[in-house]
Amino acid sequence: MLRRLFTLLSTLIPVLLFSQDSLKNQESRLVKLIDAKSAEMKQIDGREYRKVTGPAQFLHNNALIICDTAVWDVLSNTIDAIGNVKIIQNQTTLLSDRIKYVADRSVAEVRGKLVELVDKENNKLRTHYLDYFTKDSTAVFYNGGSMVNKDGNTIESLNGYYYGKQEKFLFQMNVQMEADSVLLSADSLAYMANQERVIFLSKTYAWQNDGFLYAKGGWYDRKNELFHFTKEAYIKTKENEIWADTINYNKNAAEAELFNNIQILDTAQSAILFADYATFKQKPFKAVLTNRPSVASYTVENGVADTLFFAADTIKYYTLLKSEVDSSIIAQSEDRFIQSKKDPIGEILKKQPLPKKTTKTPTKKPLAITPQKKDTLSVKNTPVAVKDTLMTRLTDTLKQTVDTTTVKFLYANKSVKFYRSNLQGICDSLLFNSIDSLIRMFKDPVIWTENNQFTSDSVQVVISDRKLKKAELTSSAFVVMQEDSTHFNQIKSADIVAFFNSDELSRFDAYGGVSILFFFSEDSVLTTMNEKECKAMSAILLDKKIERIRYFEGIQSNAYPLYKLEQAKQKLKGFRWLEGKRPKSRLEVSDRSIKASQTSFADSVEKPTFVQTSIYFGRQPNGLPVTASKPVVLK
Repeated sequence: MLRRLFTLLSTLIPVLLFSQDSLKNQESRLVKLIDAKSAEMKQIDGREYRKVTGPAQFLHNNALIICDTAVWDVLSNTIDAIGNVKIIQNQTTLLSDRIKYVADRSVAEVRGKLVELVDKENNKLRTHYLDYFTKDSTAVFYNGGSMVNKDGNTIESLNGYYYGKQEKFLFQMNVQMEADSVLLSADSLAYMANQERVIFLSKTYAWQNDGFLYAKGGWYDRKNELFHFTKEAYIKTKENEIWADTINYNKNAAEAELFNNIQILDTAQSAILFADYATFKQKPFKAVLTNRPSVASYTVENGVADTLFFAADTIKYYTLLKSEVDSSIIAQSEDRFIQSKKDPIGEILKKQPLPKKTTKTPTKKPLAITPQKKDTLSVKNTPVAVKDTLMTRLTDTLKQTVDTTTVKFLYANKSVKFYRSNLQGICDSLLFNSIDSLIRMFKDPVIWTENNQFTSDSVQVVISDRKLKKAELTSSAFVVMQEDSTHFNQIKSADIVAFFNSDELSRFDAYGGVSILFFFSEDSVLTTMNEKECKAMSAILLDKKIERIRYFEGIQSNAYPLYKLEQAKQKLKGFRWLEGKRPKSRLEVSDRSIKASQTSFADSVEKPTFVQTSIYFGRQPNGLPVTASKPVVLK
């Protein structure tokens, strides 16, 4: 008995399951006519059709089909809806003058003079060719289409998709977009309507005012006006080019956050900024660099390029309108500018030049020491007539400053180091502004040029026409010039001023009690050390060697043969040779590779023309000229 029951059940269950599936399939095929004026049977070419006049309403897959008239082929389960056709499903509406609905495939093939899909957010997608699938509320359009939202923002492409349940649009091939003054073109992008978010799925170009952007991925959050660009992101503005692996841009605040492999090219200042993290603002310009930041300042002279690289733990680089700069900062900067132009010893040397040499300087004594009667000149009591020259140069420079609309500032903090082919240095912090054009170095600053080392409590470097003109060593100044591996010429004083010609050390002056050690050679062998003390001194260099020295007031001099001179007496108190801390190459300061300018590429990329939008909406966004002959009107 049990065996018979089991056999019966095993036979009936598949039949029952098949019947249920069959009923479901029949139900899914079933199209319901729920309203019409009339419906009559017609025979065309031997087949029976139902001609429905209305307004008529059909229901399938919870999608309502409304039209003026319809031809219903019951055998093929298709409906040709004609005149003022609508398909309404959930909160999506599809409009056209003609639709063919194939119920077995749950697809509405929408064709006509104009096809419009409107979602719950009132985004309007228009095209000529669209297939809408009622089973999963999706659509595909092709041969061109354009979507405009309630605020007039536009996205168009050749092909695309609509996913009603996710409230998502996908645009592909020749995608062009206009959103809140930003123009954009891409290979493909997705628009999340309920979130007002655009997702960039491939290489993307964007324009705003005079700015250009390129990236290979990212998104745009319209609610919060946030852009996120990834994969080789690049921005070009009127004066800057910016590269980074990732860029976050806040449109409302006009601020960007940059991540990894950052390069900012400031063409106005001939500077390149590097870091792995930075914040950036265009107007007024401001960049704060951290995570391995560095800067390259480049010059080109007589066709030869030379670049100064420097790095620190943090670098801030920004501009302000002069009216926005604190008045005390302006006053201090202008005073520093005036003081940096003064050269009292230089004026003395002009008034009382050294006598011309009549014979060559003997090999035994390569340094020409000024006669003692010249050494008695007093810096303090000698008048210096520099007023006219100084004021003329000052007036010209200040005129240039007044004409400049912005003031540039640079601040580098902690572990500062820099390198150029003929200049290297380190310090704890560094400041610069364009009012005085001075680089100020603080806390254990060291500068090296050739075989020369300069140290003091602080250093002030004068830059003019992008060239090093003067370095002022303030308090505990010390100059060391290497003769060989164990002997060093040394000058120690309160303050030292070094002058440069074509970036080469040409003269240096010492003030405020000077102690000096110099080594002399015979037949290229060092034999004698000369020790001097005075109130002030000035040394002139030629071919990177001291040519002449002039001493002022209270001169004391002693000479010692080297062969019996103790090593301790060959160093002034406070002597330090810091060659081990000297950057040996620019790679020790910045190992970044420099990206070539992409200006030509950026200028060559064609901006969006919005051909599809002009066809389907009779206009183009952002004030672009209309290319369609007549606007299309949807009834």
